[in-house]
Amino acid sequence: MMSTTSRITSDQGVVLMQYLARALFALLAVFYFHNTDQFYFALPQATPWLLFFTYVVVQLGLLFWRPANSDAFASAMDLLTLGVVMLLDAGSPPPTMALLFVAVLSNGLLHGLKRFLVMLAAAEVMLAIVLPVRLSYAPTPDSSASLFLVAALSICMLYFGLMIWRNQVLARAALEATWRDPDTDFISREALVSTAGWLVPLHDRISSPLTLVLIQHGELPQLADQVAQRIRRSDVAARYDESQLALLLPCTATAAAEQLLHDLRDRHPGLRAALMTLADGDVALEQALTHLEQSMARTTEEDSHWLAHAAPIH
Repeated sequence: MMSTTSRITSDQGVVLMQYLARALFALLAVFYFHNTDQFYFALPQATPWLLFFTYVVVQLGLLFWRPANSDAFASAMDLLTLGVVMLLDAGSPPPTMALLFVAVLSNGLLHGLKRFLVMLAAAEVMLAIVLPVRLSYAPTPDSSASLFLVAALSICMLYFGLMIWRNQVLARAALEATWRDPDTDFISREALVSTAGWLVPLHDRISSPLTLVLIQHGELPQLADQVAQRIRRSDVAARYDESQLALLLPCTATAAAEQLLHDLRDRHPGLRAALMTLADGDVALEQALTHLEQSMARTTEEDSHWLAHAAPIH
């Protein structure tokens, strides 16, 4: 199951799904024309099938050879083909116009708001060319239905464009909330564990001490302001839980870390802390932080027991 999900969510899986969707909608259009008595313009009955095979082969070529800007070429091919299809469609308004909605929306969902707006503008340009050609050959004035469908589809596409924009804004806000803690302005625990683990083997390789510190205090935002003023740009500070901060202090010996903690405790009575200088590059960062958390349980707010030195991990 996981393997199948990984294939579908990969870049190659998305491209393959796009191709299958294009082929399916193209086949649907061919069946529609196959059951239609006549075309808008007098053409051989095999024209839709010829157009279908040409479209599928070109898209298949883009799928396998993947030239530069192949996605843009494929989208342009979609619009060009839809323009020809709408000129063939004898319906008034042409039902195949609905495929424009599918093409524009799918580009927005897969490639974001910018591609959506580009496709929407290109679709409107294509309609501005195709509809006057159709209307100029219409035997009777019958433009109101087509114009209504164009307006309805345009409003729908703009609505879904706003929804895509809204979802992107919410996704960015959720990512920022996951990355940054709003109370301390430090990174979150999840961000620390997922991004800072490389510091452990790096400092083991260069034989430089990496000291890990957990700090606990009831007034965490005030403590965070003091920590932000005292740590270096190379240090990593994170919100660990409701009342704890985690610090990663590269190239810092135990004595230097102790001095930092003593200075913080002078300004924030009641502070408790646990520290450990890593000596094993194979230790996972999350494992080391859990070990520090267990050592923190030995501390109290008394002057002689506020700081715990965690034993080395074996």
